[in-house]
Amino acid sequence: MENNQPLVSIIIPTYNGEKHIEATLKSIINQDYKNLEIIVVNDVSTDNTAEITKKILSESRRKFQFIERSQNGGQCASRNTGLKFSNGEYVIFFDHDDLAEKNFVSTLLNEAEEVQADLVFCGIKHFYEAQNKFEDEPITLKEKFFTPEFYLRAWATQKMKFWSVWNFIFKKNFISKINLRFNEQCKLGEDTEFVLKAIAAAEKISFVKENLYIYVHHSGMTSMKYRKNRKIFESLALSRYRSIRPVIRRMNNDKTVRDYAVSFYIADSIVDKLTYCAKDQAPGDWERIKKILKHKKVRSILFSTRKFLFRKPELFFKSLMLLYVPNLYSKFRNKIKN
Repeated sequence: MENNQPLVSIIIPTYNGEKHIEATLKSIINQDYKNLEIIVVNDVSTDNTAEITKKILSESRRKFQFIERSQNGGQCASRNTGLKFSNGEYVIFFDHDDLAEKNFVSTLLNEAEEVQADLVFCGIKHFYEAQNKFEDEPITLKEKFFTPEFYLRAWATQKMKFWSVWNFIFKKNFISKINLRFNEQCKLGEDTEFVLKAIAAAEKISFVKENLYIYVHHSGMTSMKYRKNRKIFESLALSRYRSIRPVIRRMNNDKTVRDYAVSFYIADSIVDKLTYCAKDQAPGDWERIKKILKHKKVRSILFSTRKFLFRKPELFFKSLMLLYVPNLYSKFRNKIKN
């Protein structure tokens, strides 16, 4: 029976994941879908991640590859490495500290096969480790259509969030055909960039409403560390800019999508970057920021947030202060500095 089932490659990048990798691997090994290939890409871990991973995988009856990178390149480089060596007809990107319901793979795959979709996604659950509690984040769409335009408009009207890659299954030949890879220079926002580019290039998309992927929140999360890094916000802004170009092309300059992409999606990342610098200034940072604020295009984007005055008033008023009283904004942010 297994030989008639499509092979699904699950790609897990890992770096110093010894605290969570065992639970993650067991969650995948215990999936009810049989024809899996588990690919763990070790990004030069300095703890016991490699030993734990090899032991668990060698004791399982699953197909697996354990790939050791020669130098640390980050999550995007590890995912690209896993994709390069994957043998599956379908691929899933799984984080090394997360979990999934037992029918996660089978449910996504069944939907992809049934409608011949290039990609399928599901709802997620959050698990807060410190509080030992679960919280659902369901898909709120009431109708199911298969066109990319439907999902991009849902994203632009904030009926749908596409903020990560791990609750998706992708046809590998689709990814290969459009030559889609993770941007290895990107440290934050790489998931959304990958997903939006995939949606913009797809012919058919679908979803299942079940909350099947379990996103584990814990104190050692990479995203928590990134939020403390000034350069990360610049990476996010650039990632968002790269994301929206194929989206706008696909939507033929649909006004709703364009307004959201530029006046909210890009503007929000610019304001985040400038706010962080205002709160945590390094020598010369704020002077450089004030020069950026004089740039015609930046000013135009920030001023365009007026379109979201009633939906996102905080973004508009932050933009207004940055445009007209940046020094006062900097002083204000430092007074409420975390």
